[in-house]
Amino acid sequence: MRGQPYFFHSVWDPLLRVLHWWNAITLFSQIITGSIILIFGSEIHGGIRDNLVNIHSISGYMFAAGLFTRILWLFIGPPTARWQDLLPLTSSQRKVFMDTLRYYASALRRIPPLYLAHNPFAGIIYIIFFLAACAQVVTGVVMLNLPEELRSKSSLPIWHDAFYYFIIFYIIAHVFAVFIHEWAERHGLISAMVHGSKTFNEEEWQRLAAATEPSTATARREPCLSGGGKGE
Repeated sequence: MRGQPYFFHSVWDPLLRVLHWWNAITLFSQIITGSIILIFGSEIHGGIRDNLVNIHSISGYMFAAGLFTRILWLFIGPPTARWQDLLPLTSSQRKVFMDTLRYYASALRRIPPLYLAHNPFAGIIYIIFFLAACAQVVTGVVMLNLPEELRSKSSLPIWHDAFYYFIIFYIIAHVFAVFIHEWAERHGLISAMVHGSKTFNEEEWQRLAAATEPSTATARREPCLSGGGKGE
């Protein structure tokens, strides 16, 4: 509604935000080096190829550390970081899930879904990504430590490439969806992954508080200096 003041509400904890950007940067490094190796292959001179493989491997281990820490944080982190926040387990989460499906089915013409932290529709996709990323890490580590003659006979490179293409597709879809929801919802989705807080007006916050567990609804609240918000 036009004219309602917006407030910052703390959603993402510092470790989750650090892990998000750590994983994004190390994954980007792997994609760049892996793409060069995949596309140019034997055309790359031995020394350059070895350097690319080393960078790819080091960034892979760094990504693995961040990935497994994030998975651990799914079980021991604060409520908005845990696995229960990603899945449509409660009635309110299932409502958001269905509202999201209807929103997409309407080509974004319906009112966008309202949620505090993770959208449970996206949360299912995140879980699938975690599983695919774990498989990518495992296949990469095994391939790196296999003798060349065994690696050439193994099906691991095929699986590693398949997960590579899936992750590329996931990243494109993820970035596209983030910008769509940032534009439609106006809750500071992108900036929240930097400073940790989303913006909601009073009416939205009361609706969220009524549908959310008390442990996640009690968040730091500060005025949003940019004001304004959405017009209906």
